[in-house]
Amino acid sequence: MTLAPEPYLPRRVVHLDTWHTAGHAIKTYGIHRDPNWATPILSDAIMASVRTTVQNVLTENACDERSHGLGFCIVHIGEEAVWLLLDWWISGGILCQRMLSAPLAQPTQFTPVSTPALACVWELAVIAHERDAWVRHMLSARPDWSAYLNDVLPAGAY
Repeated sequence: MTLAPEPYLPRRVVHLDTWHTAGHAIKTYGIHRDPNWATPILSDAIMASVRTTVQNVLTENACDERSHGLGFCIVHIGEEAVWLLLDWWISGGILCQRMLSAPLAQPTQFTPVSTPALACVWELAVIAHERDAWVRHMLSARPDWSAYLNDVLPAGAY
């Protein structure tokens, strides 16, 4: 028996900041399952933990000659966990990713995800935007890092 998926409900998506850490510029997005725009996307504690985790993951995995020093991360307060997807661009058009998660009861305790997961439908909206921004600004005769970093998915329900 196959479980039927739940009906799709858009979630709040916001570009939170662009961080410069571990030799990379990382556009940071938040996604929250709560539709109430008055509720913060992320707490200060989660944001601090994510920033430290991003720096550590980049230092361990992305500091080599193939990296462009550009990428993005998505922090998603979901139904099952707090998900952290860290993506960075290498060698032209290749996107690398590390996925981590934290239990909802301990939302600052991120550990690597070992299952063969890529992203959920809400995270894919951000990834699609970032793919298109990469093609527009970086895979051109005159790559423009600044334009790429300034091209963020507008806040909204996706």
